[in-house]
Amino acid sequence: MSEFRLLFKPQDIEIKVSQGISILEAQSKAGLKPDAPCGGQGKCGKCLVEIIKGETRETVKSCATYVDADMVIDTASKFNNHKILIQGIERKFEVDPIIKTIDVKVEKCKVGDNSSDWKRLKDAVAINTNIDESSIPVNVSTVLNLSKFLNKNNYEVNVVMSENEIIDLRLIEESWYTVAFDIGTTTIVGYLLDGKTGEELCVVSMLNPQSKFGADVIMRSHYAIEHGVHNLSSLIRKALNDLIEESVNKSGISKSKIYLISIVGNTCMHHLLLGISPQSLVHSPYNASLSEGLILNARDYDITINNNGKLIMLPNIAGFVGADTVGVLIATEFHKLDALTLVIDIGTNGELVMGNKDRMITCSTAAGPAFEGAKIQCGMRGAEGAIDHVGFNADKLEYTTIKGAKPIGICGSGLIDIIANLFKVGIIDDSGKLCSAREIEGSSKIDNCNRIVEIDGMKCFVIVFENESGNGEKIFLSQKDIREVQLAKGAISAGINLMAEKLEIELSDIQQVFIAGAFGNYMSPQSACDIGLIPSCLRNKIKPIGNAAGQGSKICALNKYEYKTSLKIARDIEFLELATNPNFQEYFIDELEFPQI
Repeated sequence: MSEFRLLFKPQDIEIKVSQGISILEAQSKAGLKPDAPCGGQGKCGKCLVEIIKGETRETVKSCATYVDADMVIDTASKFNNHKILIQGIERKFEVDPIIKTIDVKVEKCKVGDNSSDWKRLKDAVAINTNIDESSIPVNVSTVLNLSKFLNKNNYEVNVVMSENEIIDLRLIEESWYTVAFDIGTTTIVGYLLDGKTGEELCVVSMLNPQSKFGADVIMRSHYAIEHGVHNLSSLIRKALNDLIEESVNKSGISKSKIYLISIVGNTCMHHLLLGISPQSLVHSPYNASLSEGLILNARDYDITINNNGKLIMLPNIAGFVGADTVGVLIATEFHKLDALTLVIDIGTNGELVMGNKDRMITCSTAAGPAFEGAKIQCGMRGAEGAIDHVGFNADKLEYTTIKGAKPIGICGSGLIDIIANLFKVGIIDDSGKLCSAREIEGSSKIDNCNRIVEIDGMKCFVIVFENESGNGEKIFLSQKDIREVQLAKGAISAGINLMAEKLEIELSDIQQVFIAGAFGNYMSPQSACDIGLIPSCLRNKIKPIGNAAGQGSKICALNKYEYKTSLKIARDIEFLELATNPNFQEYFIDELEFPQI
């Protein structure tokens, strides 16, 4: 079989590949991180690259274009420069992690004394702590050079402990570090923290490289079931190591001083990181294979920190309500709230929690992909050039983009805005139908009837014409896009209603609404209520809380009691399975329409 040379720009990476493989696969072989929300099935049109031939450029789908010659390929697609949310709600807590460091003086062995160096080290630790020496397990890797280390340092050492386990010996008391991760389906965020003071030294982030196997957990789960978990597990572990490397380079510390990693993520991300097949998640009854919180050896999962460093995994709640939701509840101290509270976290999946300290209920809805652009024709994730807000000024359409760049697509917050505003001016009716020019009434018809066009046999509303866009193409909202949003908001609204029904409360009884995640952070609460994504009676009770899942991961990395609280929250919260609820379909159908404003 013939081999061809591919040169990827702007990275200047050159590789040889066999004839017939897709450019998408070749990008992966080159160590690049292509974005293919549909899993390379040719459906989303978002893995675009340009093949450069002399002075000409041809834009193609990388998943559907196969290598048959030497190529120069420009991968600088419209999805570069993503805006990743790293900040979230903050609260006070004591820095008291599972990792402790103590200075000890070890008794020297006397002639005729048969006690081992390890036994005398344990005795010294017991004297300086409340730990019974018999409960300290043997750690062979710490014993390897113990005698030499004690002799060299006159038997005075600094002991690093994880709960009752001795994991390292040092010359003197010095700083140590922890990294808290939020592994999202779309993005990964890591926080490098000082383990003694809790100070945040730096924040690192990246797109989840698993996205080339699909935008959502269902597609990735099916890939793992068909091909095994190795590829997906290796990708996420390498991503964590890359972010750890980036964080230590930024901060000028040694990886050997990182003793703890804390991780939150949805149940699928949790399973894939640990190498667990997600098969149980995609088949009835859609349960997790493992939900318990875990404290593991990081080296067993190829995480390159201190050789004896630990990995904390917060617990999952259900098949599609994961440790990221637990992180949000820790960050907001939901278990202590008096006020009836609704939490909405819309990422690639949508998780909801309702209640207070007396009772908590949670559910999950498959609502996220539409708001992250995966199923929207001109949709994109939040990146430079994404239309993020839309409105009408005296019937004239106005919009803003991320970083003020020329528009190249619509992200979730812009999608909600355009639908809400078209509904308000009568261009979309309450059933979700995009009206024709002759059906529009009032002054909005004069300024906007030319925007209603037919594209590929489907009625569309043009937001940006070719001469105004950054890619020379129309940016539009199609009738199909509107239906996708209706399905998503219908599912979320149904979930909210069913939780309220379970708690035997009225929606108006809810006293505050926390919106977590990037989409919720940037969306207009007004627009969300106008389309019925959030009940209108809660309009003035909405508060964005940013990346609260990441904050929860940080808190548990720095406080062992908060981690134990996360275990209790996961045990106590009630899970509501929407798919089997007899009232779900009724609520869902009712909520598909847009509410009267």
